[in-house]
Amino acid sequence: MHRSTHLPHGRSGRRSGSPSRRGRFAVPLSLLLVAEAGLIATTVSPAGAAAPRTQAAAATAAEKNATITEEAAARLTAAAQDRRIEVIGARTENTTLWANPDGTMSLETHSGPVRFRKAGAWIAVDTTLVRNADGSVGPKAHPRGLRLAGGAGEKGGTLVTLGGSDRSVALGWQGALPRPVLKGNKATYVDALPGTDLVIEATRTGFEQFLVVKTRAAAQRAADVSMPLRAEGLKAVKGADTTLTFTDTATNRTVGKLPTPAMWDASRDPRGLAATNRAPVGLDVTADKGGYTLDVSADRGFLADKDTKYPVTIDPAIYFGTNFDTTVVNGGTADLSGDAGLRVGREWQKNEARSFIQFPRDAAVTGQDVLNAELNLFATWSDSCEARAWEVWDTGTVSTATRWSSQPAWRTRAATSTATHGNTDCGPRWVSQDITSIVKQWAQVDRAVDTVGLRATDEADYKAFKIFASADDSAHAPSILVTYETPADPVKDHVVYWNDVLQQTFREVGGAPGPLARAGAMMHGAIYDAANSAKCAEGTVKCLGAPYLIKATASNGAVPDVNSAIDHAAFDVLRNVFPGANFDDEIATARSTIPAAVTAEQRAAGTSVGQQAAAAMISARQGDGAASTTSYTGSQTPGYWRPTDGKPGATPDWGLVKPFALTSGTQFRPAGPAGHTVMDNLVKSSAYATQVNEVKDLGKSDSTLRTADQREAALFWANDLDGTYKPPGQLFELTQILSRDQRLTVVGNAKLFALAAFAMSDAGVTAWDAKYRTDIDLWRPESAIRVDGDGNAATTGDPNWQPLSQDRTGTHFSPNFPAYVSGHATFGGAWAKAMEKWFGTDSMTFTATTEDPHALGVTRTFSSFSAAAEENAVGRVWLGVHYQWDGTDGVSAGRQVGEHVAATKLKPNAAADWVKFEELHNLGGCDAAGKRLVAEHRWNAYQCVAVSPATSPDHVLYVK
Repeated sequence: MHRSTHLPHGRSGRRSGSPSRRGRFAVPLSLLLVAEAGLIATTVSPAGAAAPRTQAAAATAAEKNATITEEAAARLTAAAQDRRIEVIGARTENTTLWANPDGTMSLETHSGPVRFRKAGAWIAVDTTLVRNADGSVGPKAHPRGLRLAGGAGEKGGTLVTLGGSDRSVALGWQGALPRPVLKGNKATYVDALPGTDLVIEATRTGFEQFLVVKTRAAAQRAADVSMPLRAEGLKAVKGADTTLTFTDTATNRTVGKLPTPAMWDASRDPRGLAATNRAPVGLDVTADKGGYTLDVSADRGFLADKDTKYPVTIDPAIYFGTNFDTTVVNGGTADLSGDAGLRVGREWQKNEARSFIQFPRDAAVTGQDVLNAELNLFATWSDSCEARAWEVWDTGTVSTATRWSSQPAWRTRAATSTATHGNTDCGPRWVSQDITSIVKQWAQVDRAVDTVGLRATDEADYKAFKIFASADDSAHAPSILVTYETPADPVKDHVVYWNDVLQQTFREVGGAPGPLARAGAMMHGAIYDAANSAKCAEGTVKCLGAPYLIKATASNGAVPDVNSAIDHAAFDVLRNVFPGANFDDEIATARSTIPAAVTAEQRAAGTSVGQQAAAAMISARQGDGAASTTSYTGSQTPGYWRPTDGKPGATPDWGLVKPFALTSGTQFRPAGPAGHTVMDNLVKSSAYATQVNEVKDLGKSDSTLRTADQREAALFWANDLDGTYKPPGQLFELTQILSRDQRLTVVGNAKLFALAAFAMSDAGVTAWDAKYRTDIDLWRPESAIRVDGDGNAATTGDPNWQPLSQDRTGTHFSPNFPAYVSGHATFGGAWAKAMEKWFGTDSMTFTATTEDPHALGVTRTFSSFSAAAEENAVGRVWLGVHYQWDGTDGVSAGRQVGEHVAATKLKPNAAADWVKFEELHNLGGCDAAGKRLVAEHRWNAYQCVAVSPATSPDHVLYVK
C-alpha cells in the first residue's frame, strides 16, 4: 500500500537531479572543531551546487552557513566515537545533558544538586566530612558552604554555618563540644550533653542535627534545648506547623527551610528509615538581639513511655535550595519535607502515607519528542521482602503546606511496580521505573517543575510499606533520565556523506546500472572494513562484526579515528573506479570535519586502515569481469531482443561479473517466463499473448486504461535517464531515509549500506545473467507490439505504439537491454529483503522520493519494503518497458539474493558466553545501548547487570 504527495516542482528530496560538474554538488557536511570541554563549531561546505570552487567562493559559503551549536557538535562527536558525549555548556546544578551516538539526546535531572560552581568550574557535590586546616570541619565539596565546629569550650560557640557571606544561617551551641568523630557525611560530638550525642549529618543542600539520647536517664536533660540562630541577610519566620522558613530580606524569596522536627525511638530502625515509634517535636522561635533563639522541646510523654526503646533521636534539620520533596500521612499535620526518607504505603499500626518529588524542568526537554524516560529511586526500606505493588503518578505541585487533606491532583499513572527492597533480608538498592508516558505529557507544557507522586497500590496492606531516599540524601538523590529526538542537524555522518558523493557520481557518469551498483558495493564494502577495523582496535568486543575482506591495523599503534578511516576508504575506491573524476574537493571537505578532539595520531591511524581497506577491495575486484567490452546487437528473430533505438545491448557480459556474496550470477537464475526456456515455445504461448496485450493496454504512452496513480508510480520509479541517480541511487536514497528515520549511528550505517550495496550489486549480476546468458533474451514490449508476425494468433501488431517511458525531450524509448528479467525489479527485491533482514520486519512505513525528471516533487509512502519492491516492478509494465513476469520473477530472484547476502556476509559478533561490553550509568542507558548493538547487528543479544545496586544505579552491558 502507498500514498503519494507532491513537493514543490523542481525538488525531489534534496536534489533536482540535473547533471553537474564533478566537485560541485550538494553534499552538506559541516566543519566541526570539537573539544569535549568547550566545543566550537563552524560550517564550511556549500549547501547546494554552485560555480566552480575557488578559495573566495569557499570562504563566502563558509560565512553564509550558520554556526553549529555545541549540542550539534557533541552529536557528531558521539556518532564518530560511538559513545555518549556530555554537552558541558548545558550543565546545571541538577542536570546533565548527553549526545548519544544515534543522534538522540539524554538529559538526566536530579531532584537535588549533584554539582555546583566554584571559581568558574563545576565541582561534584561530596558530603564526606573532613577536618580543615583551621580546625573546623566541612564537606569536601558542598554547594551551600557548610561548615561545622571542630569543638568548643565551655561557653560554646557556632556549631554549624550554612550559606555565603551575604546570606547565611549560623546555628550555635551553648556549652562545651568535644572534637567530633567523623564518618562519611556524619560528625558525632560524643556526650555533648550527659548521655546524649550531638550528631550533624551533611546533606546535599544543608544539614540535619540529631540529638541521640542514649539512655532513659539522660532524657530529662535533653528534653529541652535552646540554640542561638544567626541569620545574615535572611529573615526567619515560624509557621503554624512548627516549621521555619528563611526568606531573603532583599527579595522576600524563600531560600531555605527548617521542616517540622520529629523524634523516634530504636524500636525498628535507629536511623528512623524503617517503621518506628515516632512523635512530634515542639519548636519555638524568638527574636533577640542579633538573631533568634530556637527552643526545641521533645515530647516528654514519649521519652517516659515504657514502650519507648532507647536510644531516641531528636531531629531538627535546615536546608538551603530549591529542591523539594515531601511525604503526607493520613491524619498528619506536620511538614515532612525534611525527612531523609519518602514514605509510601501504610506503616505498621499507623496511617497510610504518600510521597511527592519535584524535579526542576530543563528547557532542553520542553517541546521535544520524548523517546523514553526512566525514574531512578533508591529503596532504603521495605516492611517485608514480599513483592507488593506501588505506583508512580504525575501530580500537581506540592509545597511545605501540602498535607494529606490538601494533596494535589493525581493526574496520570505512569507505572506500577512490585520492586521491593530495603528490608534486612532484601537490602537497600536502586530501582528504575519507565515513566515515558507522563514525561511525554510534560514535554508539551512549559513549566518550572514537574512532580512525581508515589503511593502504594493497596494502601491497607502494611507489607506494602516502603521508604525511598529523598533529594537530600547524600548519595542517593532521585533522578529522571529522559532521551529525546532532536531536529535534524546540518551535519551528516561520513557514511551518508560519501553515499551522496556516490549518487552524484552516478548522475555524472550515467550508463547501465550494473557498473554503478558494483561501484557502490566496492565503496561501501571498503567503508565497512575500514570502520570495522577502527572499532576492532578498541577491543575485539567493539568490532562491528565479521570483516568482509580485511581487518586492518595501524602501524603507529593509535586507535584509528572512524571518520578518517571511512573517508580514505571511500576516496581511494572512488578514484580507482572512476579515474576520470576528481574527488579532491570531497576528501578535503570530509577531512575538515574531523572533530578537534581527535589527535593527529588517531587521524593518521584512521587514514591508514581506510587506505588498507580500499586497497584490499581494489585488489579483490581486479579481473572480476567488469571490464568486458563485448558488443551485443541481438537478433531479428521474433522474441529475441533487438535494438529499439539503434544502440547495441548494454553490458552484455555483466552476468559473468564476479559477485560480492553469491557464488556466480547463475546461483538464483529464474526458471524462465512461465517456465519457458525455448524462445519459440514462449512466443507462441497463451501466457505470452496475455502479457503482451496487458502492457500494450497499460503501458502505451497515451493509454486511457492506465490510472493516474499508475502513471505516477511508473514515472516515480523510472530513473532510467542519465543525469539521474539511476535505480541503485534511488534505492541508496531510500536507505538514507530509513537510516534517518531509525536514527542509525555512523557505524550502523557502515554496515547497513554495505549490505544493501552488496545485495544490489549481486542483483545486477543475477538480472544480467537472465537477460543475456540464457536462450530467453526477451525483446522489449515496444518491439513485440510493433512487429506483426510473431507467430501468436492472440497478438496483433501496432506499428505506431509507443511506451510511456520518455527522455527529457519527450522522445519515447525503451532501455537498451533485454526485458527478462527486470533489473529494476531485481534490484528492488534484493534491496527490500536486505532491509527486512536488517530491521527485522518487512512492515515498516516510510516515504520514498525520486528524481526522475517526469516525477519531480513526487513522494510515495509505503507500509512495507515488499510493497515498494512490488510497485517498482509492476510500474515497469505501466511504463511500457516490461512484461509482468519480468517484474515478478525479478523480485523473486532479488529476494533470494538479499536473503543470501544477509545470511552470509558481515555477520554479527558471537560468543558462547556473555562478554562485558562497557559500563553505563543506569539501566535506561544500558538498555538503550544494548538495543542499538542488536539492532545494528553488532551482537545477537545483550543483558544489563547492576554493578552494585546498593550503592549505584550503574549497570554493566554484556553481549553475546
